[in-house]
Amino acid sequence: MDSFIIEDVNELLKLKKGDSNRLNSIKDACESNEIISISDRKYIERLSSQYLRPAVQKKSKTQDTPKFIPIEEPKDVTSEENIDFETNQISEIKKPENYEKSLIFENSKEEKISKQFNFNPNKKILLAIATIALSFILIGIVVIGNDGIQLLNNSEPIQSNTLPDFSLQIDNSKYDTSDIISVSGKTSSSSTGTVRLFIENEKNKLVWAENVNLKNNGEFSTLLIAGGKGWENGGEYFLNVEHDDFTNKISFDFIVK
Repeated sequence: MDSFIIEDVNELLKLKKGDSNRLNSIKDACESNEIISISDRKYIERLSSQYLRPAVQKKSKTQDTPKFIPIEEPKDVTSEENIDFETNQISEIKKPENYEKSLIFENSKEEKISKQFNFNPNKKILLAIATIALSFILIGIVVIGNDGIQLLNNSEPIQSNTLPDFSLQIDNSKYDTSDIISVSGKTSSSSTGTVRLFIENEKNKLVWAENVNLKNNGEFSTLLIAGGKGWENGGEYFLNVEHDDFTNKISFDFIVK
């Protein structure tokens, strides 16, 4: 190693490159077999690479430039081919004879299943409407109005009396003490104003009365509790309604408990 350093130092001294005093000191140390410091070695290497071997470095760079070797693109392998990576051979995969038949069978089976469960949206809507309508028929309906609540009880017939211009009805044909009586009706003579409702017992004695406002469509409704003063005796009671020159009347049975 030191012999190479001495040669480089001699060449640098001939070219008058670098610090001559430092170069001579390094040369003397090498000839005396003394240890050369790392800084002195790097100093010689830097000067040598700069002034003594630039051409060699350029040549080595050009020689070290990698060559580009074209690589053949791999052949596309379809699903019908099989690659043996040990022998680099491609062999065809044989399809089973019944492959196409089974595929057709599976497709036809899926189509049948999809048809079975493919309901028309319109049929679904009609089915839902029919179900809702049936539920309303089987149970009682509670209609909430502006003037009260009318309960429709399917166990008893609804008492009503309809005239061409005036209708009147109640939700039951008989009531016990403290039962709620739901009264409703409609008049076509006017869409404003009030109607007078009153109940008389079988002796034509007034036991209840109320003025009820008409709705915009001419309908009216109210609630009252059967019983109180004048309701002491059971029997047939009469509900009356009056509006302008129109009147109507309906009867029901009252049972004292």
